[in-house]
Amino acid sequence: MKIKLLTGFAAAMLLTSCAQDETFENTNLQNGELKTANTARGIASTVTFITETTNHPQRMDPGQSISLSYNIYTYRLEMQGDSNLVLYQDRPGFTRAIWSTNTHRDSGTPWLIAQNDGNLVIYNNGNPIWHTNSSVSENVSNPHIKMQLYTRSGGSIPAGIRIKLVLGGNNVERKTFAEVDLSDFY
Repeated sequence: MKIKLLTGFAAAMLLTSCAQDETFENTNLQNGELKTANTARGIASTVTFITETTNHPQRMDPGQSISLSYNIYTYRLEMQGDSNLVLYQDRPGFTRAIWSTNTHRDSGTPWLIAQNDGNLVIYNNGNPIWHTNSSVSENVSNPHIKMQLYTRSGGSIPAGIRIKLVLGGNNVERKTFAEVDLSDFY
């Protein structure tokens, strides 16, 4: 009986080990680097996480923003009073917009909200004017917005720093709604 139980336990461990190998077959995390292989295209790339915002709001009203700093730059995602969501790159004495939703309105009361249906929406006077088209049928707990800074290289991908704007919820990154290659702005 003890031998059969041990054999069953060993078989379960072997199956678990094989399942893990299959799950992580194309992903390898070492020293802060996430190495991935896109087997569908035969492209291998390395992603190195640098930093992310510590404030992850669910709602942003006009004038509110989230930001992160790296070297001499600060990246700021701001919900503007003109209904436009804009990502700025700031350095001492210089500010420029590097991404926006292009939702400028001459009037109205805007806000941005990560909804419990999994969608990120800009409203103006209660009317939706932009969204991520990411709603789901189940409830999304703790929906929020964040920014992440990382590098990506390998294959035919040019090396460089990138920033992504992420809609999160249910303790996962649900959707990247914008990604900007910052090498174009240095």
